[in-house]
Amino acid sequence: MTKKRIKVGVKEGQGPRPGHQWNAWILDIAFDEAMGFLKPEQYAHLRMQVQDLAGEESPSQSRTVSLEKMSGEDFYELRDKGGILNNLNVRVFFGIDHDRRSLVVLGTVLKKNDGPTPRGTLITMRRRWRKYLNGDYGYPNGE
Repeated sequence: MTKKRIKVGVKEGQGPRPGHQWNAWILDIAFDEAMGFLKPEQYAHLRMQVQDLAGEESPSQSRTVSLEKMSGEDFYELRDKGGILNNLNVRVFFGIDHDRRSLVVLGTVLKKNDGPTPRGTLITMRRRWRKYLNGDYGYPNGE
């Protein structure tokens, strides 16, 4: 049996009332990246932030999470630092698949500075988003 390439975080309509308005999916590779430098409680914190976005009418905007649409790209960057993350400067990249009502986490990186996102990271996330849109990872609902 082959390993799933996309994990399901939340499903549309589930969760606390009135339910999530979007699915939240994470590429397997993004999960592995996150677990490579985050403690379980830190991962849980970021997972809750993505779940909060899945509850929004428009997940590209949030009252509680720091988000930025990447310039010239069609994916977003969730930014977090401090608190339970301690001194870690973490970025979670995700795309919004409107056809499947899904947030798709493409990658998680530990930034070493407060400057712009490194070009190599943008290229990696762009490639992953393109591969997702092409169906290279498959879809959790078996499409």
